[in-house]
Amino acid sequence: MEPVPRATGLESLLFALLYSLPEYARGIVVRRPSMTRLLARLGTQAAVQRLCTRLRVRHGGRSVYVRGPRGKVLVLLAQGDVERVLGGSDSVFSLRTQEKWRGFSPLQPDSLLLSRGETRKDRRRFNCAVLGRAPGELALRIDQVMAEELDGVLGRDPGSVDWAGLRSGYNRAILRLVLGDAARDDVRILAAVNALRREGNWLGLRLPRPGRTRRLRTAMTSGIERHLAAATGDGLATGDGLATGDGLATSSGTGSGTSSGTGSLAVGDGGVAAVGDGSLAGLAAVAPRTADTCPAGQVPHWLMALEGIGSTVLGPTLALIAGHPEHYERARSEARATSSDRRHLRACLNESLRLWPLVPTLPRVVTEPTAWHGGTLPAGTDILIPIAVHSRNPQIGYADRFTPQAWLDGRAEADWSIVPFSAGPAHCPGSDLGITVAASALAALLRQYDFRPVGSRLGPCRPLPKAVDPFTLRLSVEPSVL
Repeated sequence: MEPVPRATGLESLLFALLYSLPEYARGIVVRRPSMTRLLARLGTQAAVQRLCTRLRVRHGGRSVYVRGPRGKVLVLLAQGDVERVLGGSDSVFSLRTQEKWRGFSPLQPDSLLLSRGETRKDRRRFNCAVLGRAPGELALRIDQVMAEELDGVLGRDPGSVDWAGLRSGYNRAILRLVLGDAARDDVRILAAVNALRREGNWLGLRLPRPGRTRRLRTAMTSGIERHLAAATGDGLATGDGLATGDGLATSSGTGSGTSSGTGSLAVGDGGVAAVGDGSLAGLAAVAPRTADTCPAGQVPHWLMALEGIGSTVLGPTLALIAGHPEHYERARSEARATSSDRRHLRACLNESLRLWPLVPTLPRVVTEPTAWHGGTLPAGTDILIPIAVHSRNPQIGYADRFTPQAWLDGRAEADWSIVPFSAGPAHCPGSDLGITVAASALAALLRQYDFRPVGSRLGPCRPLPKAVDPFTLRLSVEPSVL
């Protein structure tokens, strides 16, 4: 038996038409709303789910080579292979594929995402130090900022949810939480981030525009560096020098909503430096760094990821909660509780991400000859993990149902088919922060408003669709009467 079976020419063509081309059309780096809407209506995700099921059956549940534009690609269809790759070394199964570099380098050439070797290790330490501490250190601050920016964001009269208005308020909160209060109205930074994401969406398939890319990146980076410098007050944002101590930061975010505006360092009760006005920039000021860290180069990914949650995850999650009365009442109770860990809201968000992953595909490239099922994967082998297919595998008993309890009882987290934030050494260091921010936003909305679904498409009475358009969801809203 050959180590890796090969799809037929027809199967490869179908995979390209139903998976690869729709992924490109939808947008690898940022969603294209019109194409997202069209593909949801065409049902391409349901079609590729059926195709992958047939491939599993025909090839005995094994992963298969399919023919792609640049040659053969190993599509991981076996759960054990997914675990092997994601749980393996990220220096052997590297994240930096050609397509990922082409897509993300216009925005973040110096980020953890695109780094390799010792530089990647260094930048991962920095990201973990900042993003890993933020959910605990900034918890009160996150709630305060979300409450302020989403206060009355959907109006005072009954109607339909204004998603554009909601995203605008959410994005102001993100700018404050990432870069500090002074960045609240610095919309040029997010505008440049999203413009560079749209440039990357082409994956180098159109004529390059280096002048435009350079101007956009300069505008974005200068704004980021300005706010980082304000948080440190001593030029550490440029990466010159090394933070003293063990790099553990304690935020000054106490929920007061005030900022000294000095960017100075202070010592908290525990003897650990407290920084800034309760932002990631403040935590970054005292995180460990070297000359290779490039703190300003990490921020675009933070902004991109948190903005993506607001534009494509909050809406579907809110619609799912509203469409399931049992979960709706529980979510409202959590939102209005004076003290709550929001376990149910967090479970609802993770379940929404299982149903419709923010990142539906995880690409990898093999960097050295690697043993594989009795054979060898040569260096340069491209690997594709279709996360959106795995998370709806019919073998998952709740594949097409909204089942937050699977995240509360441990079933989902124990399943390598369900990895909304990747897993293993390349697990997203900001996953907990992303869920914390999104849960805070949902709580702020559920405290103010009552939501009702329009139709039953996302309710419990039928299997949930394989794809959803977050930009045109219809949801009724009216101010709550407490």
